[in-house]
Amino acid sequence: MDFLALTTRAHQATGETIAGIGTDDWDRSTPCAEWAVRDIVKHLIDNNEHRAAQASGRPRRTRPTTDADLAQSYAESSAEFLAAFDAQALEKTFDFGTFGPLPGKNALAVLFVDNLTHGWDLDAALGREHVWDDELATAAFRVASRYPDAMPVRGPGGAFDHAVETPPDAAPGDRLIALLGRSAPPIPRR
Repeated sequence: MDFLALTTRAHQATGETIAGIGTDDWDRSTPCAEWAVRDIVKHLIDNNEHRAAQASGRPRRTRPTTDADLAQSYAESSAEFLAAFDAQALEKTFDFGTFGPLPGKNALAVLFVDNLTHGWDLDAALGREHVWDDELATAAFRVASRYPDAMPVRGPGGAFDHAVETPPDAAPGDRLIALLGRSAPPIPRR
């Protein structure tokens, strides 16, 4: 799989969702326990900045994270992240916290799943219908299905909760979010 192309598309889709967040939406609860909308966007910006620095070998750039700056900071950090992941970066090893050391291609795959899934989290928090790109959701499901079903990756306090059941004929996006411990269809929390 060409994870750089998939990640680029995921960043574009999530960026469109972030660009549509209104000034009154930043405090909304999300499917990510204890995170409001602003926290997810800050997490995505942080991932972009941190991993771009690791991939490029340049010092980490930090952007403004006040509510008024979040959409622009996400767009800028996303562009920097995508530019940093060239063929050379894919050959590096990344210290990936919960997942341990990962080869660049695997690190990019995990970041792809994270970005794509948080796009759904944001739409769920905003009460919007999330329109999945089935190719992206299927690729992300394949990656996430390899995640260990044990701490620190899964379970209370882990990066993800344990999988929840879905009908056998569930759409790829619904299968992905269920695998990552989220319920479908989304129920907006305000």
